[in-house]
Amino acid sequence: MPALDIFLALPGTAFALQALASLVAILALGWLARKLQLGGDPRIASEAQARELADEAICGFDPEALTIDRAGIGAIARDRLGRVLLIRQHGSHFAARQLTNHDGVRLDGRFLTLSTDDARFGKITLDLGDQAQVWAASLRRLGAPQS
Repeated sequence: MPALDIFLALPGTAFALQALASLVAILALGWLARKLQLGGDPRIASEAQARELADEAICGFDPEALTIDRAGIGAIARDRLGRVLLIRQHGSHFAARQLTNHDGVRLDGRFLTLSTDDARFGKITLDLGDQAQVWAASLRRLGAPQS
């Protein structure tokens, strides 16, 4: 009797081979998900990353004022033209929308809750610390006629 037949005839061998094959498949799927950057919990780690996200959202958007949420789940930026961009987590990526008015802005201490004209974008509450009041005050000018 060949050695492989003896090995396969042992009790529990089929179960062990099946478990080993399952483990290899799980590790392969985990590697593939990491390689494709699927899942995870993305955060805005730096001002440079936030600037890059702003430029990806609106080509040429160069923030002169930028504040990142303390947890890194979003950011708010203003360029020299007065355009304001809200960046937020959207699944494992980031999405951005331009704020055109101050209707969806609510200040609560160091938290600033914002919504856009796009209902699908939803609301987001950013922990901006001391900058929350500064941003809330400046956003009151959004949508106001220019003099």
